[in-house]
Amino acid sequence: MNGEKTTRMKKFRITVFSHLRYGQTGFTMVEVAVVVVILGLLLAVGSLSYAGIRKSMIMSGAKKQVEEVIQRAKTAARQENVSYRLVFYSQNEAVPNSYEFFCNTKYEQGTFPNKIEAWVMEPVDKSVTGENKVTKVIDGKTHTYVKLSNNVIIENTVVITISPVGTTYSVTPTTVQLKVADSTGSVSVDAVGRITVQ
Repeated sequence: MNGEKTTRMKKFRITVFSHLRYGQTGFTMVEVAVVVVILGLLLAVGSLSYAGIRKSMIMSGAKKQVEEVIQRAKTAARQENVSYRLVFYSQNEAVPNSYEFFCNTKYEQGTFPNKIEAWVMEPVDKSVTGENKVTKVIDGKTHTYVKLSNNVIIENTVVITISPVGTTYSVTPTTVQLKVADSTGSVSVDAVGRITVQ
């Protein structure tokens, strides 16, 4: 039985490695080169796919972030019954590719009958945990800028004003244009506050 197994193994070696001289084992240089070329092609295709998928994921995350920020401003405007303004700063601004919240704040001076009321848009911090924010004091007021993630570019500075009107909103319709490398996307808001992601 043991001798029969040995004979079969010898026949196997002879058929598979028939190009080798008796007693030699291994692969020829041509076989190794073919395997290396195939592995190189697989790695190249895989890395290109990974780069495309990564870009797509970054863009998707940025669009979701902008959509959630607009939704957060709408919610705050309705809950507090005041106007909110969102400013999305482009790559050419002092704090590039970021956004900032402003809230319409009421100031009163004097007493009745000479009382004066004024509404002024003031910067407020509406950032949430985990956001990359930069705080600057300008003209005695603290401005909180929240950066978009992963090198996302805002193509143009955009201002969105959201005012509650009963159970609806009055919104400055606009579109925030985003760019990651050669990939573009946008988040639009219409006059009644509907958000569209493209």
